[in-house]
Amino acid sequence: MNKPTVAERVLELAEYVLAETASDNEIAELESLMVDKPELRRVYLRYALLHGQLALTTAGLPETGLHPLSTSESLVSSKLQPAAGHRSWLFVVTSLAATILLAVSAGIYFAGSRGNLWGVSANLSEIASNDLATVGHYDNRNLPVHVVGVLSTDRLTNISPTTFTVHRGATRLTTTDGTNVQIEGPAMFGASSRSEGVLFEGSVHASLTRPDSNYSIQTSSLRVVDRGTNFRVATMENDQIRVDVIDGEVEVQSRVRRPLYYWSFDDRGSGGTAESEADLRYSHDHIKRSPGLVGAGALVFENRKDEFVRIETGTGVEVGTGDMACSSGISIEALVVCRWSGRFMDYDEIFRKEDGNHRMLLSFQNDGDSNNFDIPEVLPGPCLSFGLHLEGHGYSELDMPLDGNDGRPTLRELTDGMPHHIVATYDSFTGRKAIYVDGRLRFSHDFPMGTLILNGGPTPATIGNFNNREPFTGTIDEVAFYDFALSPDEISAHYQRAMRGEPYFEPQSGSLVSERWLAITLVGAGTSQVFDTLTGLAIP
Repeated sequence: MNKPTVAERVLELAEYVLAETASDNEIAELESLMVDKPELRRVYLRYALLHGQLALTTAGLPETGLHPLSTSESLVSSKLQPAAGHRSWLFVVTSLAATILLAVSAGIYFAGSRGNLWGVSANLSEIASNDLATVGHYDNRNLPVHVVGVLSTDRLTNISPTTFTVHRGATRLTTTDGTNVQIEGPAMFGASSRSEGVLFEGSVHASLTRPDSNYSIQTSSLRVVDRGTNFRVATMENDQIRVDVIDGEVEVQSRVRRPLYYWSFDDRGSGGTAESEADLRYSHDHIKRSPGLVGAGALVFENRKDEFVRIETGTGVEVGTGDMACSSGISIEALVVCRWSGRFMDYDEIFRKEDGNHRMLLSFQNDGDSNNFDIPEVLPGPCLSFGLHLEGHGYSELDMPLDGNDGRPTLRELTDGMPHHIVATYDSFTGRKAIYVDGRLRFSHDFPMGTLILNGGPTPATIGNFNNREPFTGTIDEVAFYDFALSPDEISAHYQRAMRGEPYFEPQSGSLVSERWLAITLVGAGTSQVFDTLTGLAIP
């Protein structure tokens, strides 16, 4: 008989502990294994969660009545007690598993329409294992996520931002702002906030119950905003949508394809030349300035831990709130001259907002995959990393290896002393998470269409450093932050302009528009109108 592996021995000892039959020597052995190898704590924690969930029976799970959804959302009710004699890490991980399961039973965590019991298990164990990470500079708190509303079938369960897939029939929810939303199958709809939803496919009907409330439904490039009380939006073939107004009127709007924030660093005193730029706080006066890679100025970072630029706006109270909360898409863009070492455990941050496990980052990393955040899995080594928390998938990083393979750049190419244009994007309408360098797509991964971003929150974003631990080495200029995914054509055009020494946008001076959406037309009661989502034009 083959000798069991260390992980198998942990599972064997875990069974004894959770059954409360472990001897003191067995408990001590399990503790010793987990202290020596932190990754074994994850093995134990996952087993502890599974042990608690297998103790449940289907009779103990309440009927949710959400048969139209792709899978059922089950609330787990259980108590998992640690065995007597647990100490140190053994007590911590078992208690954490119990806390998570009790939180689920209290309705604190909602799995979303893609989750079943096993889906909850996978997601929670991932969250919990992140809390035990000991390597890497990550804030692993699970911060409160804002509440979108409640389902009509379960008024006691608060729903955080999630996407519903309805195969047939209808699923109804009531937002915290008092809007009744009916998702009419077959459909895919993202309940992204208390005042807005995202329609990926099918039809959704919104009915306002309070005169002081408002609700909007977003599609890929259009938004329908209520100016009344009762309307429906449906997707059609050929990139079209139909808007039906039952009562009152709605305003159809097209997206303004300009950044939410744009930092040119041309005017250090005011944080930038554009009125829409956020106030920036510089850590010290010794952050050097240089002639801009584009424009009058850029910032020079010299790998000093006390160098950073903090963005003093865009924060919210909870995850999913604040101006930097982007549910359906995001782009982070910068022009850099990189002098990163590429050494093991060296990090150089371009941009980072650290709201616990709902962080977003764009940075150079070489950490040997110590946190196992990479999706897809890549070999350890120097990489350019784009991190986001996606609903139903948790936090992960798109780690582009700097190896020169399959069209990817090498570390030497990116540290050649020349300016390089870097853009990271995610688009929930396609599910694609991507990194572009010098105008071309270099690396990507496709998540399921309709997967929302869960980000935003109370922590200010920073440029050029994180927590005085991950200072940038080189020059950063022309940083832009968008609440949608730039298209490949837009990214190519921005790169071409930057290489000519021009800003990404015309005009070269003056403020950016502050509006995120521009009105196209009003649609009145008793009227139906079809719109082309690509052009924004009404179709007769």
